[in-house]
Formats: sequence, C-alpha cells, structure tokens
Amino acid sequence: MPKRSARPSADRILGAAEQVFASNGYADVSLRQLIAAAGVSTTAFYARFDSKSAVLDTLAERFFAELHTEASDSLRDVRGVEAGIARGIELLCAKLGPRKALVRMILSEVGAHAVRQRSYALLAAFLASRLKAFADPGALAWGIIGALEIQVTRWAVWDELELSALRTQLLATARAIMPMPTKKKERAS
Repeated sequence: MPKRSARPSADRILGAAEQVFASNGYADVSLRQLIAAAGVSTTAFYARFDSKSAVLDTLAERFFAELHTEASDSLRDVRGVEAGIARGIELLCAKLGPRKALVRMILSEVGAHAVRQRSYALLAAFLASRLKAFADPGALAWGIIGALEIQVTRWAVWDELELSALRTQLLATARAIMPMPTKKKERAS
C-alpha cells in the first residue's frame, strides 16, 4: 500500500486514479480501491473530490485542457488547410498515444460525457475560426470532430487500429470530408 502523505494533493489522487483505472477498468475500481491506490484517507479524498466520477471528470478536463493549449500553440502559425490537418493530427496522435486507457474511458464512460461535450464545443469553435473560407464552417468543424472521433474510437475502444494506423486513418478521414477551397480562398485562411 502506498505511504500516506500528510497533505496529499489532488494531483496524487489523479495520478493514482489514472493508473488504477487503466489497469482494472473504471467500472471495476471501487472508491475504496481508488483511495487505497492513492494512499490517502477517505477524508483527504473527499476534501478534494465528491466522487469517483468527479475524479474521471477532472482527468478528462485536464487532458482536454492540455490538448487545447497545445493545439492552439501548435496551429497558430499554420498556413493552409492541408498543413493544419497534418499538424493537428500529428499533435493529436502524440497526445493520445501514451494515454490510450484514459482516452478509452473518456469515450466510453458516461461520467465523462459532459466534459467531452464542452471540449468538443471549444474545438468546434476553434476549427470553425480556421475554416472561414468554407460555406458553413461550424457544420464542417462538427463534421470533422465526429468523423475523427469514430477513428479514435476504433483505436482506443474497439482496438481495431494500431497508433500508426490511427494516424493514417485520421489523415484520410479529414481529407475525405474536407472540401478543398479554391486557391484564392485557401490563401485567405
């Protein structure tokens, strides 16, 4: 059993939770097991989180916040749709790859639904701001998100794809649904 610290942090609980959820599956981890894995008292746990689902929400929120920050930084200077697609997918695979178990939980656990919905709304707004050259950038942004989520689900939840195949499928999917603007419009984006 991990040694209990005098002042356990939320980060310690989150780190232990991600490991124990990845090893055993979110649904199969009891709150008692989670608290034991974190090496904290019940009181310390409840001082930081209301429930096991609050821990999953926080893990998802932090994951998406990191992804949004890095995407914003990485895509700031991208010129053109094709370059943006390629860079965005490279970043996505780099962030998803090492945390497949967390991605699986975010996609498959009901508790993470609201966090995923908020994150996708932010991503759709970000993409729509980059896709102004298209007729309906909001609809296109949501279409891209939905199509890419299916490929990520094939990788993380259904285990149909290896990470290298995920990268290939994401690129092919994005290219297949993206209408290519005229040269004049692409230069404006």
